[in-house]
Amino acid sequence: MHFPILLYRGEQFNANFYYFSKCDIDHAFLLIEETSKTLLVPKLNEALAREQFDGKVIVYEAIETLKKELKGRKIFIDGSATSMRLFEKLGEFCKPKDISAELNAIRAIKKEEEVVKIEKAAKITKKILDSVDFAKMRTENDVKKVLLIETLEMGCEPAFEPIVATDRNSSFPHYRSGDVKLGDSLLIDYAVKYEHYCADLTRCFFLNNSIENKKREENYNSLIEITKKIVANLKNFKTGKDVAFCSEKLIKEYRLPKLIHAIGHGIGLEVHESPKLGKKSKDRIARSALAIEPAIYFKDYGLRYEETIYFDGKIARIL
Repeated sequence: MHFPILLYRGEQFNANFYYFSKCDIDHAFLLIEETSKTLLVPKLNEALAREQFDGKVIVYEAIETLKKELKGRKIFIDGSATSMRLFEKLGEFCKPKDISAELNAIRAIKKEEEVVKIEKAAKITKKILDSVDFAKMRTENDVKKVLLIETLEMGCEPAFEPIVATDRNSSFPHYRSGDVKLGDSLLIDYAVKYEHYCADLTRCFFLNNSIENKKREENYNSLIEITKKIVANLKNFKTGKDVAFCSEKLIKEYRLPKLIHAIGHGIGLEVHESPKLGKKSKDRIARSALAIEPAIYFKDYGLRYEETIYFDGKIARIL
């Protein structure tokens, strides 16, 4: 890595800040030198910082404190989480350079304790999905409400807002749930976050034995088979593009429509992170956590099946 690195956690959670500091304190700067880490926090967060951070803590007074530490130096920052205003301020007294891609690549390689948390998030999510009694649900929002309540009761928080889509609404990948009466089938894309680590799962449910649902179930079973084949073949792949081309081949073999989004993405402290799984991706996939999500979208309905997976470089397993 390059040094010194300066990371900032403002109003919103910053995955790189948390990864390298092991704490989540708002309006804090993390200064990483080759042999030390310093946390700069406003006075109101000093007590919390001294309790949670394993390193030196400095109370800063506006940007002047940073200026004393960094004046004239070249510093490396997470450009993806640094506002233009802050970047310009830093540029007045030091030389900031973006290394967000390098930081993301480091986070893509999962440690054992990270995999444990992602797996816990996946298992809790599956338990929640399995517990929904659709016979008692009238609308998409009824289902969404139950998912969120169960998440809180499990001591977790949502990794993202649930996608609950019935019939035609499921043909829109990023549909927002509404007070729509449940129809023949239902797509749920949802997962919880456990100790800051996310899972990502999608399941489809067939709410009656209609003729329409028979064909839908056939297609859905094909998506499940495609997912399992991708997982089984990961041991033969090195990069994200290998996964993308494999999925494209399998979708053709099953005579399904071309996928309109990537076959998946990396997952961890963020729902979408490295490695990328597009046809141009050179990201290495060994020791990464992935969400694999083959899908098909028609005018009248859509189907998606998604699992959270860990690939240690030799064996891939569904979490």
